Amino acid sequence: MQFFLANIVVLALAAGASWWLSGYDTKVTGENEREDLIRRTIRCGVTLFLVELAFWSLWRYWRYDDRASGMAYLMFVLPLALIWCGCLSELVSHGFHWLIDPEDHREFDPHKNRRDLDMIASLVKNGRKEEAIQLCQMLKESGNVSVQTWETILEHLGVKPDSVKTPKPLTEAYHLRAQGKLDQVESILNSLLAENPANVDAALLLTRLYAEDMRRSDKAYEVLRSLEKQPHIPSAHIEFARRSIDEWSHPKAKQVVVEAQPESLDELLAKGYFGTAIEILERKIEEQPADFDSWLKLAETHGQHCGNINRAEKIIRQIEINSAFSPEQIQLARTKLAEWREARLHRG
Repeated sequence: MQFFLANIVVLALAAGASWWLSGYDTKVTGENEREDLIRRTIRCGVTLFLVELAFWSLWRYWRYDDRASGMAYLMFVLPLALIWCGCLSELVSHGFHWLIDPEDHREFDPHKNRRDLDMIASLVKNGRKEEAIQLCQMLKESGNVSVQTWETILEHLGVKPDSVKTPKPLTEAYHLRAQGKLDQVESILNSLLAENPANVDAALLLTRLYAEDMRRSDKAYEVLRSLEKQPHIPSAHIEFARRSIDEWSHPKAKQVVVEAQPESLDELLAKGYFGTAIEILERKIEEQPADFDSWLKLAETHGQHCGNINRAEKIIRQIEINSAFSPEQIQLARTKLAEWREARLHRG
């Protein structure tokens, strides 16, 4: 009875572990779910068969001291090692990358906030409002920009600031400002800053209150200077507030200057239109699956320009299993991937 219970437990553990580990197979790309399922099922089925034979051999060796069964056990274990060595190495590789960059696949850039704000301004200036709103939503989820910054930017884009979730005191300040009760707003914000001088949201709203509503840019700059003295305040917030104070103090007629759309992929990438470039490349690949240059450029866009090494790795794997590409092209793709990964490690 103990033998059968132990056998069931071993098979259950082997089934769960092998199915989980099969997800690290480099040939499992997620592009063709049916092929991935068949590949993983065959690998796990063969594994369970060998585990069962190895279990029986080990049991006989332990129970009857049968040396022949001990040798048979080793014969069954060795194929298991060969079957899973690739997945194990991929698992170790993912673990190593997790240690040096835990759960964060974005490229490290100390000036990222400033570049993101500049990118939004460029999109708005070029009349690409929808893309600007999408970028705002991405940055909103990342939590890298303050609530007041979002309130101002989204208001410029025609999105109501009520959709932005804010702490209760700030919510009250927003409502009171909309009602024209400026003195009460000033009192609430000054109280928040007295409790926490590094409260970026309260400071930015107070600078806007002084500059735009009360026409007291001198007080707005005073709040800004106080905020600059606080530690760990992102420079992007300071620069945004400084530019905004001048805009709020001297409102100008809004003008939309539409620039010529970049024509080549290199121009799109140089100007930061990564989403547009990715769409063009994916469309080219769909029309011409054997276009190696488009595959490699797509991987480069994700891995080098967007800092998404994981996505670039998946694209390189698709190149590896594509019979249309030569060994030289596959080796070139692997070399490029190694260069992008090394470059990101140096930047980090």
